[in-house]
Order: sequence, then structure tokens, then C-alpha cells
Amino acid sequence: MKKTIVGLVVAGAALVGASPASAAFESYSPSGKMGSWTQASDTQVAIEAHKTGAKGYANYFRTTDPSSYYTLWNKTGIIDNRAYSNKGGQVLNLRACNWIPDNDDECARWERG
Repeated sequence: MKKTIVGLVVAGAALVGASPASAAFESYSPSGKMGSWTQASDTQVAIEAHKTGAKGYANYFRTTDPSSYYTLWNKTGIIDNRAYSNKGGQVLNLRACNWIPDNDDECARWERG
């Protein structure tokens, strides 16, 4: 009986420690160097470098202006470095891109929320 109670307490503690906000949708650049996701009930975008030297951006559309897209840059080139947008209207579409100087950038397909 004690082992069962301890197991339930440990499992409950793990659930309490888990983040309540999970990414509603995400996008990864074709090579996986950059990753982007929404958070805060799809009102904020994050972009993260997954490889040292990677520079890129996230394009996204919001409900506040669905006819034009926003761009969030991450130019640090530092692995696991993240950039965050301001919170705003709900994000409708999202894609992550690798920035390639003097060439066409590599972008993922559009993801819809």
C-alpha cells in the first residue's frame, strides 16, 4: 500500500511540475537548423537555433492583420538561443526558415494553427 501511495505522489508531482502551456503548433526549417513554435495560447512566436552558426527567422500571420505576415529573426548563431515575438493577435500560420546570405532562403511549408 505504501509503495502505491508513494508512486501516486511522485506521478502527481511530475504532472504539477509539467508546463501547462504546450506548443500549439510548430515548424522546423528543411535542414532542422531552426525551429519555431507558438505559445501563450497561440499569441506569441518563438524561434530557436538548433545548430551552432545557424541564423534564421519565423514568418507568421496573425488574426489582427491576416493579409500580411510578420517576421521574427534569430541571428545570434548560438545553439539553443531563442527569440520571442511580442504577444498579440492569435497566430494563424507559421513557418521556420534558414537564412542563406546571397541566396534563396530555405523555408518550411506553412503550418496552420
